[in-house]
Amino acid sequence: MHNTSQSQGYVTSMGHIKPSFTRLIPLAALIFSVLAGLALGLTFNQQMGTLSSQQENHLGSVLAGQLAKVVREPLIHRDSLSLQVELDDMLAITGVAQAAVYDIENQLIARAGGAHGRSAKINHYRTPVNIDDSTIGFVSVTLEPDYYAAQAAVAARILLLLWALLAAILIFASFRFGSNLSNRLTELLRQLPGSESSKGDELTQLAQRIEPLLREPETPFTPATVRSVTTLAIACRNLPRLEALLNQEHFKTLMVKLDQLVERAGRLYGATRLPGDDYHICLEFVDGENDQLSRAIHCASALLRLSSRLLDKQGITIELTAAVSTGLQQPSQSILLGERELGKRLIAIQGLLDKAATGEILLADQADFQQQDLHDVDLSPLAEGSTVYRINHLGEDGEDLLIRQLALLTNQPDLI
Repeated sequence: MHNTSQSQGYVTSMGHIKPSFTRLIPLAALIFSVLAGLALGLTFNQQMGTLSSQQENHLGSVLAGQLAKVVREPLIHRDSLSLQVELDDMLAITGVAQAAVYDIENQLIARAGGAHGRSAKINHYRTPVNIDDSTIGFVSVTLEPDYYAAQAAVAARILLLLWALLAAILIFASFRFGSNLSNRLTELLRQLPGSESSKGDELTQLAQRIEPLLREPETPFTPATVRSVTTLAIACRNLPRLEALLNQEHFKTLMVKLDQLVERAGRLYGATRLPGDDYHICLEFVDGENDQLSRAIHCASALLRLSSRLLDKQGITIELTAAVSTGLQQPSQSILLGERELGKRLIAIQGLLDKAATGEILLADQADFQQQDLHDVDLSPLAEGSTVYRINHLGEDGEDLLIRQLALLTNQPDLI
């Protein structure tokens, strides 16, 4: 039962028949046989027509010439009986339909054979009867219209039978070959990993299954040199309590809007969102010319203000804290080692978040501070001798820039 289903085609698990070599190869053989038969038939018909015409013209001319020679003496003596005898002998030749003798004025003297209607295809050959240099009459020979056509029809039938036999052999052989090929490819497909698809024949499916196995592993992008990276982390401290208090559908809707806001902020400030846990939002700033820290601070300020507005409109108070940290990203060819370094940075900045009060943005003091333009940011140490700074507020220029950025972020009513 298993082999029978394979020989009938390539069938999906839903019962749909897919293109299979069991059908495609015999179909191609059939199309080839038909096209080859048409080309052969047209060529045969053209060649046979030309050959039949040449043979017919040659036979008619030869018979008319022979008749002109044998009736010369009877025509001189006006011997009608002898003329009729010669005409009857000519009529006995296969393919001759009519023979006649005419005088110099084209008057009929004798004729053998029946007359043909005007609609019939008449193959008429006329030759003068000469004595020395003078013409004493004419003879005509008419051949059977379908004499050579019948011979050509017999040859055409033989050729048609030969073509049908060869086409049947070719189609049968192609069916056997296609069935064997389909079964072998289907067996290979069962042994390869991958999901079944309803598109393409067995060879296409096999190529799709093998392609991932042959694909060379992609080399992860590795920066050529050490580069500066700024990380922003925002903690939503009371989200677990809000999740327990609010309706689940309402809570999920609010979280989707918060995610949309973070996504828009990431596009505006050129940040990449990193995976977070325990209700943390993490963004990474890499691109830019020594302005990553400034963009991270403005992004943190914007997200804290807009997130509060988003939930305040729902009568909900959310406790947000933010922390910004700069560091150097070391080049690495290993994805595993790169993820390990990222994990260390996220753990460090989440530890910094634990020191922040609600609504605060903290900044870790590192060597990169000296390369950043923070003249428009008011900072104060978190405690005397602390290496962590609190961002009190932005300067006048920074606040004006933030207001314009907030306008860009709030131009989509669904978010706020």
